[in-house]
Amino acid sequence: MNKALRNIFWGYLFIFFDFYIIMIDVFMDPIGYYLIYLGCARIVGSYPIAKKALTVGMIGIFVSLPSAFVNLSDSELPFGWSLYASILSIFKLVIAFYLFFVLMGMAKSFGDEALFKRTQSTFKYFVTIHFAILVFMSFSMNVSGDGWIALSVILVIAGILMDILFLILIRAFSRQLLMFVKLIIMFNTVVSIQ
Repeated sequence: MNKALRNIFWGYLFIFFDFYIIMIDVFMDPIGYYLIYLGCARIVGSYPIAKKALTVGMIGIFVSLPSAFVNLSDSELPFGWSLYASILSIFKLVIAFYLFFVLMGMAKSFGDEALFKRTQSTFKYFVTIHFAILVFMSFSMNVSGDGWIALSVILVIAGILMDILFLILIRAFSRQLLMFVKLIIMFNTVVSIQ
């Protein structure tokens, strides 16, 4: 399960981070979706909700293929590419949505109420901020002014922070899993001694 969490972590990092060298994304989104697919495939037996993230990951592999070779942040791209970039943003939100439910299921199975509440809280802020960004994107084309520019900067920074917090949360689950496994080993050792 720890390997699954590592796959999910690295997969989401690939989706989150874009670094282009001569129009080729070094952190290709299809690789990120594939890693998330692999991670979810490893845990789908224990956490059936991972099937939805697995499906979105599989579709994301193919939907995100063009993004590996086109810099979607380039302002000179035709309109179709900006629509495609918006679709990828929605895809990222959907896969994160399902991954949050997988993490909440894990927190319940660990019996860690604090981690469960932390996951719920991060989920609420994550979805709210990313949904606000998507709504703002649909209105920003038709509105101008300094207030809108300031709001867009604030939303972008908040979105980046939420993505980073999500990655930190996945790492916290990995550490919690290791502690959980150590406790089980210690318990089994004590029981076998007696």
